[in-house]
Amino acid sequence: MAGHWLAVGSAFALPLLTQAALAQTPAAVFLPLNPQPTLQALNPQSAVPPAVYRSTLAGLPRGVEDTQLDWRRSNDAVGQFKRGHIDLLRLEQKNAAPAVAQPKAAP
Repeated sequence: MAGHWLAVGSAFALPLLTQAALAQTPAAVFLPLNPQPTLQALNPQSAVPPAVYRSTLAGLPRGVEDTQLDWRRSNDAVGQFKRGHIDLLRLEQKNAAPAVAQPKAAP
């Protein structure tokens, strides 16, 4: 029962606190608004400023490569490997320098 009266008391205290807060608010906050910008925005004949596009990527580094390759030549170079990636791996293994045995570290 005590909880019920607490809830009822809180419901009446909130508007009183709000009224007290409004009484201390300066009158300058409640100036009437100018309806002209809203009416101008509602008019379909209103002038609209042009949208200016600026890339977010402008000024960023382009990458680590200094040159750009022709995509056709790159595609033809990769096309020489008829079975795909496995041919490329075998070519790399064939052209790789022989591995030099690393001496084992003493424990």
